[in-house]
Amino acid sequence: MQDFIHNKVKLAEEMLVQFNQVQRLYAQRAYEFDQNFDDFMKVLLLHYTQSGDTTSESEILRLSNSVSLVKKGFNPLKMEKITSGRREYYFGFTFSAMESIHALLTEEFTLQMKKLDDAAELISNLILSMHQNGILTDKKIKNLNSVAKIEAFWNSMVNQNESVSSIYKKLRLTLISEDIYLLTEKILLKII
Repeated sequence: MQDFIHNKVKLAEEMLVQFNQVQRLYAQRAYEFDQNFDDFMKVLLLHYTQSGDTTSESEILRLSNSVSLVKKGFNPLKMEKITSGRREYYFGFTFSAMESIHALLTEEFTLQMKKLDDAAELISNLILSMHQNGILTDKKIKNLNSVAKIEAFWNSMVNQNESVSSIYKKLRLTLISEDIYLLTEKILLKII
């Protein structure tokens, strides 16, 4: 089953906002950093568990376990007890964990945005082509002012035109119908 890409983008943005708050606390060496970092790791782990992304889930578990060991005074790299500089070692390890988290979050956001951008380009080209060929007039564009009307328009065009049907099938390989209708609406709003 495919995911609603617009929702995945929104979730990725929300995660990045939360992550930025944690990073600010780290930069300030705030007392609340430890708890906020742990809470964020739990939220992120739940997110990846629910989304079925086992690779990212595994990475978050690995990072959480490593940070937990450092908190308890154990060096997970050398497998030795930390005898001095435990707090500095903790901050160094959490920094490294945050670098990995940042890479995961930005990769996910970039991947989802690329899907939307690619689809938007394909839909834009299709709309322009239909407009040039007189299939989609300015009056029809203005009339397509709701997602329900856009859905009906897509359905009628898919049934009438083989090339539109092929483009729609290509879009459906990466997006669900609702994503396609929302992208079409955004593009049409720019044209009007």
